[in-house]
Amino acid sequence: MARDYYALLGVGRNASDSEIKRAYRKLARELHPDVNPDEVAQAKFKEISAAYEVLSDPDKRRIVDMGGDPLENAAAAGGGFGGFGGLGDVFEAFFGGGATSRGPIGRVRPGSRRRSGSSRCRRTSRWWWWRRARRSALISSPAR
Repeated sequence: MARDYYALLGVGRNASDSEIKRAYRKLARELHPDVNPDEVAQAKFKEISAAYEVLSDPDKRRIVDMGGDPLENAAAAGGGFGGFGGLGDVFEAFFGGGATSRGPIGRVRPGSRRRSGSSRCRRTSRWWWWRRARRSALISSPAR
């Protein structure tokens, strides 16, 4: 059975997006768990948050207007796998958290011994160090 999301927010079926937002914010101010620690108020806050989520999305709102419940359809689409949201969950479990990852790790990490301009060969890197030290000594010494 589909819930009446419009009645939860106290707006009519022909309400605009701004009216729905205004009604949600008014109820959220009264029922938010930080303001109202009552268990009944917390349950009501969860209901109005779900109603706002549905009515603020045009696709979900269209489903509600046709008599369906988008939140029931999403739960039934899982096929009995509660909490399994699809293939993305599997990749997150193995490779880390999708959008929150910072990308691949580079070869040279910050604080490692290799610097740009030096070679992998130890002898060559010593040569670069000597050349750099010699050049700075020549620049800083007075003209002869």
